[in-house]
Amino acid sequence: MPWTRPESVPVGKVWSRFQGRERNGKPACMYQIRDMEARDRRQCLDMMQQTFLDDEPLCQVLEIKKDPASIQTIRDNWEAMADQGICIACYSEENGQPKDLVGFNILVVKSIDDDDEDFDSIKGEQWKKLLLTLTATEELVNLFQHFAVSEYLTSSGLAVVSEHRGQNIGAKLIAAREQICKAFGLQAVATVFTAIPSQVLAAKCGYQVLAELPYAEMRKHGVDLTKCSTPSAKLMGIKYS
Repeated sequence: MPWTRPESVPVGKVWSRFQGRERNGKPACMYQIRDMEARDRRQCLDMMQQTFLDDEPLCQVLEIKKDPASIQTIRDNWEAMADQGICIACYSEENGQPKDLVGFNILVVKSIDDDDEDFDSIKGEQWKKLLLTLTATEELVNLFQHFAVSEYLTSSGLAVVSEHRGQNIGAKLIAAREQICKAFGLQAVATVFTAIPSQVLAAKCGYQVLAELPYAEMRKHGVDLTKCSTPSAKLMGIKYS
């Protein structure tokens, strides 16, 4: 059965608050990372669709934005993941209250009893290629056995709007996963990081490389990623005590 958020942790929780950095003579801004709430769902997913599809290297090399079927399938997948109620968003803060949406992280819990991906039913050839790459990387390690768990937290995309980059928001969103895991009784988190900056950031946050898939190897699956700005995907994770 797919994981669902337990009622014991009410939606609306603020996971962290932090101060950004001064920039161009402007004072540092306060930020807060909190649950994505229902009223903000469309805004968060719209921001993810625009920012993530522009910035993520596999989306770039596969030209996902030129494939309407792929975009719709990705959006549908994100909507389904958001139904778990565990996605988080970062907002600028004013008088202790959220002001502007500046970052978003799609989080989802994977369970050992989840159904396998049915690639034959996937619409959007470019998205199918991207998903095949992510799946090939994940399958290099049996995460349930590696972590000795029946479920773990993972991510399907992280984005920060350009005006607020350089404020350590990405690192704070990744760091928030530890508190989220503790709140929901999860012991492990693992993600396929597809870009060098995100791989470096994850390592700084304590994530270990569990497996690495050179993109050149995807040629045998009919996926040409040789023009990608990053040479490989890295499955990285951490187990909390």
